[in-house]
Amino acid sequence: MIYMNFNELNHPYRYAVERIVHGFEIYEQNADVSACLARSASAGSKLEASVFLYDELVRLTGRTLPWGIFTGVHPIRFIRENRHNLGEFRISPERLQLADEIMAVQDVRTNPREVFHLYVGIPFCPSRCKYCSFVSESVTKPSTQKLITPYVDALCREIAAVGEYSAANGLTLEAMYVGGGTPTMLPVTAQSRLYAAVSSVSAQAVREYTVEAGRPETLTDEVLAAIKAGGATRISINPQTMNDETLRIIGREHNSTDIYKAYEKARRFDFAVINMDLIAGLPGEDCSCFTDSLNKIIALEPENITVHSLAVKRGAAVKARSDADFTLIAHDILTAAGYVPYYLYRQSNCAGDNIGYTRGANVSRYNVLMMDESSTVLAAGCGGATRVFMSDGSVRKHYNFKYAHEYISRFDEVMNKFEKIHDIP
Repeated sequence: MIYMNFNELNHPYRYAVERIVHGFEIYEQNADVSACLARSASAGSKLEASVFLYDELVRLTGRTLPWGIFTGVHPIRFIRENRHNLGEFRISPERLQLADEIMAVQDVRTNPREVFHLYVGIPFCPSRCKYCSFVSESVTKPSTQKLITPYVDALCREIAAVGEYSAANGLTLEAMYVGGGTPTMLPVTAQSRLYAAVSSVSAQAVREYTVEAGRPETLTDEVLAAIKAGGATRISINPQTMNDETLRIIGREHNSTDIYKAYEKARRFDFAVINMDLIAGLPGEDCSCFTDSLNKIIALEPENITVHSLAVKRGAAVKARSDADFTLIAHDILTAAGYVPYYLYRQSNCAGDNIGYTRGANVSRYNVLMMDESSTVLAAGCGGATRVFMSDGSVRKHYNFKYAHEYISRFDEVMNKFEKIHDIP
């Protein structure tokens, strides 16, 4: 580390400078670095200090960052709104070109005072993947199995309240997403109840209705029939990799054969769009392993493919990742196959980016506006994040409990959120 007394840097952005410096792995004392710190700490603004320090550290280390000094989760919106001074952020030409490609197919026009999106969260999974830190409970535990029925009961009540609230406030439902967790691991009868509750929120046909069918081993004919009967137009099947050894290492309970079978079954039910997720940088996988999986998924011709970069999370069993960034490699392969990128977000402790690709006019409106943070979202279920644009221009947010037992036992508090956002005229 750099041995320097940061307390001597008497400047309001001293702590920002310190964080940036410690983010670089410079393990020797260096007079040039110390001088760089002193000069950057006396800069006139946080942006000036960050730019100066970044430029100096690039000069000293020879290392650049794809997004320069930009550290946010949603770079596409940032670029769209800050075209006049992007040069100051040192974003690479490759990432700027990628952003331009994404913005070319995005339509972020919306009126959050008139339309809304619905998110429904299911906090249960067949098992816990080793890279995952989401709050979900494995149904292999008897204590978790006892929660499923009361949870679905409460969830259907909350969904009904969403419908009442939206009707009373003149909001039209545009897109719905049932995620988690793994919704498709619920008993089929519970799924049918859930999908019926979701469909009842709007008397009119919605533009988009997605069910996350993440675990291929859960996709029986009965489950797919329940999803289709519930009105879903899109599903997401998430292999993560097509390498059987990697699937075993990360704790998935399926193999590549199960993935092919699940995809073939889903195609027979004629969903308008199937998305498939892959994760780049999984334990033990190099670039050739990842591209092999990607090419196998492309050969299936799903309408959407989403490529995630492995992010190391505190709550996950996987504690290390590769420093290799497969973002541009995946981009080149997918665009050559006729796919175009349509949304992007970033995460910390992650070597690359998370990007959704589409073939044809199959852009997910829900994904685009969620990443743009420009839509009203009414969320039901565990971990749901409600975001409402108020008449005075403010944005009011509410977060549901993360754990199923807490959501059930404190359900009255969950329902109180509708009073907190009741003052939409």
